[in-house]
Amino acid sequence: MSRTTTLASTPHRSRRVDRTAAVFLLLGGLAFFVGGALHPKDSSSGGTKLEQLHDMLVDPLWYPSHVVFLAAIALITAALLVIRRRGDLPDRMARLMTVVAAISVLATVAMLIHLFAATEADAIEHGHSTALIAFHTWNETIVNPLWGLAIATLAVAGGTTRTLGNRITLVLGLVGGLTFALATATIAFTDLFDLLFPVSSLIGVWAAAVGTIELLRRHHTRR
Repeated sequence: MSRTTTLASTPHRSRRVDRTAAVFLLLGGLAFFVGGALHPKDSSSGGTKLEQLHDMLVDPLWYPSHVVFLAAIALITAALLVIRRRGDLPDRMARLMTVVAAISVLATVAMLIHLFAATEADAIEHGHSTALIAFHTWNETIVNPLWGLAIATLAVAGGTTRTLGNRITLVLGLVGGLTFALATATIAFTDLFDLLFPVSSLIGVWAAAVGTIELLRRHHTRR
């Protein structure tokens, strides 16, 4: 009797886990898109990169936009961790999911610290440098690009195998992840690739689309 009960409950548990991950992806994708729309811009009046950063740090939208960004990355991270617990992933996909989830956890912690970079606006204005400003630079040029590349890789693998989205979402995640990686890796040194930031919002579209597809798959399977 206990064996029968266990076997009967397993599919229900799998559907519940998948639905949770799908909702996290959908909400995380929407939040990422909104965070990008809210993100403050510099004054576009020239100046050094630190002066441009100061313009953004003192903008009233700094905290709202980055709280939303933090929620977005945290939700996407939670979704990846839930998906990783699935027992039906192919071995290569499971290993990739482990790596991407670990990078996403790091990106979540980095975004939390990045949120408080605005507290250093006065130091920048007076020409000083602090540990938090240094961390901000490292986060932008290393952690964020790494996360973008990880999302791009996951989108390709998930879309190709149809374990996470499809070949259409593959393109969204690939373009969004690569442009996010390139724009963040170079933002501390040049304005050349700043125009890619709006394109990188495709990460949010990818996550929301994958979440929606997975929810529809679960609904169709249940019916």
